[in-house]
Amino acid sequence: MHNILEKGKEYVKLAVDERIYPLSTIYAAGYVFLDKAYIYLDKGNNGHITVWLFPKEKKDNPETVGMDFYNELLNYAHYFSNLKANAEIVKTLMQRALFSAAPSLAQEAGKREVEGLIEELEAKSEKKKTHHKKK
Repeated sequence: MHNILEKGKEYVKLAVDERIYPLSTIYAAGYVFLDKAYIYLDKGNNGHITVWLFPKEKKDNPETVGMDFYNELLNYAHYFSNLKANAEIVKTLMQRALFSAAPSLAQEAGKREVEGLIEELEAKSEKKKTHHKKK
């Protein structure tokens, strides 16, 4: 389905479905287009965001700018979904890089983790003792 709502000589009006492209993705795509077009966003009907694009260069075809905007939406949707899917891997890699640069940080983190586990076990043990005393 073509989501170009309206075309004019100097603008194009697009509909973007928020269920497919979250607002953060729309903002990211819009940010890329700040040099190419003046952008106006409006809350549309039925979960849609209306995007008005006014190309800054008069020689640019508004419809082409609109289709480029949709491509950019897809680009950022892909980027954000991969970022979310790989967040734990990135976190682990960053921790390893930091810990290899400063091994003392790894030792401190390990100590804190062990201390936390010991406290957790002690709390469970106390809970069991209290539970058995009540019986």
